[in-house]
Amino acid sequence: MSRHAALVALVAAVACAKAPEPLQKARPGLGLGAAAAAPANSPPVAVPAGYVRVHVGGVTRLPQGGDAVLLVEDGTKRALPIFIGGTEALSIQLRLKKQAFTRPLTHDLLDSSIRKLGGKVEVVRVDKIENNIFHGTLVLLASGKHLELDARPSDAIAIAIGNDVPIHV
Repeated sequence: MSRHAALVALVAAVACAKAPEPLQKARPGLGLGAAAAAPANSPPVAVPAGYVRVHVGGVTRLPQGGDAVLLVEDGTKRALPIFIGGTEALSIQLRLKKQAFTRPLTHDLLDSSIRKLGGKVEVVRVDKIENNIFHGTLVLLASGKHLELDARPSDAIAIAIGNDVPIHV
């Protein structure tokens, strides 16, 4: 099966499936989503003009090697596959299942660092594709300021899931 055929099959499978339930806070001790949920009086993050809100429809190992994550537009069957590395695929899969690895993975370390430095993840974005490379942004709130950090979309997606924040494409 070609890489293209595998992605078509993944997109078709997700299109037929129902949207996943909203993410809940992780069980205590997993280190996922801790201090990440917005306060009840906090307004939802607006979708920027030209972007759509998406959720992770799944992660798959491709027959010829490599992994892909599928981002599905909320309320539709439109999807965007992004090829990702194995470590990022593992982290995304664990976070979707609200599970933790034996020792902290890189995304767990970044989550912990952001929190301990007084920051909070607000939203992540997949901003563009240029020369077949996707570019993303991690938007943080720290010291009352919004900070935008350049990120690989796979890393940003893992961080978004672990912090239960929106993903915009």
